[in-house]
Amino acid sequence: MELSRGPGGRRAGLVAGIAGALAALCLAASPAYTQQPALPQGLAEEAERNRSGESIEERSPSDQAMARASAAYLTGDYLSARVHAERAAATGDPRGATLAGHILLHGLSGTPDDEAAVRWLRRAGEQDEIDALIILSSLAEERRGGLEPFQAREFLAQAAGTGDARAAYVYGTFLRNTGDPGVAALAIDWLRLSAEAGMPQAMAAYAAALDDWVHGPGDPSLARPWYIRAGEAGDPPSAAIAGLMLINGEGGEADEAAGRALLQAAAEMGLPAAMGEHALLLMQDAEAGSGDYAQAAAWAQRAAEAGDAQGQYLYAGALATGRGTVRNMEQAYVWVRRAGYPRDNSLADDPQRDRLEAQLEELFTHDTLARLEAEALAGMADRYRLNPAGQ
Repeated sequence: MELSRGPGGRRAGLVAGIAGALAALCLAASPAYTQQPALPQGLAEEAERNRSGESIEERSPSDQAMARASAAYLTGDYLSARVHAERAAATGDPRGATLAGHILLHGLSGTPDDEAAVRWLRRAGEQDEIDALIILSSLAEERRGGLEPFQAREFLAQAAGTGDARAAYVYGTFLRNTGDPGVAALAIDWLRLSAEAGMPQAMAAYAAALDDWVHGPGDPSLARPWYIRAGEAGDPPSAAIAGLMLINGEGGEADEAAGRALLQAAAEMGLPAAMGEHALLLMQDAEAGSGDYAQAAAWAQRAAEAGDAQGQYLYAGALATGRGTVRNMEQAYVWVRRAGYPRDNSLADDPQRDRLEAQLEELFTHDTLARLEAEALAGMADRYRLNPAGQ
């Protein structure tokens, strides 16, 4: 079994993964209808504080109303939640207006009413309530409640102008996602402000914008410190990217020990691609006589079971050779087949994988191969939610 692959070949894919996740916060705020929609972030944090805060009687009238509204919402009593939220709004509390708009938007207390929801949300937005402005932006993009798409940017610009880090991140993401080179510098500035405020997802987004965004500077040396910060703050893709950059000396001097530590951290946080890269390094160490095959095989198995193609190939090799695990040729064939199914980072055209598959294929009858292929396909479709057909 050859292990000529080195870490770093998938950094671009990991960066693309961060870029693809830039809109996650915006999408989370989008008013998609569900039976029990999550509270907007600010209201959710408020509800959590109310669980163990001071007694309601000791609060101001608006805080009392909001505490009762939150409690009713969390128990599914949406009509009472709306009544208390509107009472809070009547005292001038923008949180109450946001919650009332949220309930109306999702039809939790009756028929969904976009226009009524927008009236409450606008009332909150006039007081710079961040959740309300983010939701209004999403509604404007969808032309709902009498809003128009051009207003989406206005709402987010207003929110970001308050100095709120989350709003700065959402606005920067919005500008980046427009694809307009004329706002590229502005997008990067807002992402920088949110990153400097310490938001891990903003650090990751800012690093990705500096690194490989078509309208960004494309400077790994600027991006690497932010990947490191984001990774150390708990963002798995950033930890993996930073690890690979440090190992390869990309964007600065190489620091293999620090890079390996970050890559392992990303693997331990459950990122399949990081598990695969970590397993590869451990396998290379074992091949060189300075590592443990059992540890390498264990990580390869974790990566394989998480759906990572490189991990699946490495685990197939371990099963075929018996290095670090019990030898099992049938399962080796199952896993090497899975490594080649079309999806992101597939090894479909990898000569090493092709060679191992061909070698294993010679061991089995046609009927056995058909059975193992069915097992491989079923495992990919059902267990990993991947599409082997690439459709």
